[in-house]
Amino acid sequence: MDTLFTLPDSGLRYQVLEGDLIVSSAAQPRHNLAADRLRAAIAAALPPDAEVIRNSAVRLPNGDGPIPDLLVTTADPDESPHGIPAALIHTVVEVACPQATPANRVTKQWLYSAAGIPCYWRVELRPWWEDMCPAPAIVVRMLGEDGDWRTTLHPAGETAALPLLVGRSRLLTVELDPATLVGRRASTPTGPSAPRTPAQAWAVRT
Repeated sequence: MDTLFTLPDSGLRYQVLEGDLIVSSAAQPRHNLAADRLRAAIAAALPPDAEVIRNSAVRLPNGDGPIPDLLVTTADPDESPHGIPAALIHTVVEVACPQATPANRVTKQWLYSAAGIPCYWRVELRPWWEDMCPAPAIVVRMLGEDGDWRTTLHPAGETAALPLLVGRSRLLTVELDPATLVGRRASTPTGPSAPRTPAQAWAVRT
């Protein structure tokens, strides 16, 4: 996995999955927008001792180094410059694009669960044959106290309390309608506090 940190910064994404170096192209803007909005929603729900971090390597016990779009951790990032240990990661989030390979939907999910990461979210930006429902949709897979994995599906158009783990026992929820992860933001209200356009600002100054 340490190979990841010796590679040139080319704008590509490098990961180590099942011992192989995997190279993928840079994500599309729609993908990044969904990840950014989801990060903001998760960050608002976290306690002070946890962080949600984008595009950071997970240091797995077998030497692999997958990179999720988001991860929730109680680790100090300054102490883990070459990947955050899986034992200190509690939730991972993958945003799956339509052309996502099996590695994104199957291999990485298996690696996270095998490493003991107890909560996994997958965001489907378009309908996927396994999860046919209004998109974007969020698939949540969480390890229960009885050792069984439970999967829930949250489609666009429905606000739900999505479960999120911090540590192995702190269960939080994020109130979210997956539809808000894409598209234009809602219009800002008019009035004294509404942001001015450059032309309006210039008129005020003059």
